[in-house]
Amino acid sequence: MKHEGDLDLEQAARLLGDAGLVPLVVETFAEAAQRLLPQLRQSILANEEGEVRRHLHRLTPTLALLARRDMQDHCERVSAMWHAPVSPQREPHSLALVDRIQSLLREAAQSSAEGTDGAA
Repeated sequence: MKHEGDLDLEQAARLLGDAGLVPLVVETFAEAAQRLLPQLRQSILANEEGEVRRHLHRLTPTLALLARRDMQDHCERVSAMWHAPVSPQREPHSLALVDRIQSLLREAAQSSAEGTDGAA
């Protein structure tokens, strides 16, 4: 299932209290996530519980700021799965979250490019 429009810049501006900070937060998150997502995917496939929890812990706070509620809920469900006994749904739900975060990064890059179009 494909999820379009997970990025919520209006929410981020409200939560930050300053719309001017949003591009910096998006850029910083994008840089960190580009490094973390391959590691997260590898840890999921290798069933490395501690590593998966650590990566999710690093990604979750900024997702709570930038992502729409249903994506935040997805992240919370996946995180809970890695703190519970192994279930058959854990790997596919986790990999689907990685895919959604990658989609969010593409959306953020597009948003950033649109924001800089016409800038001097």
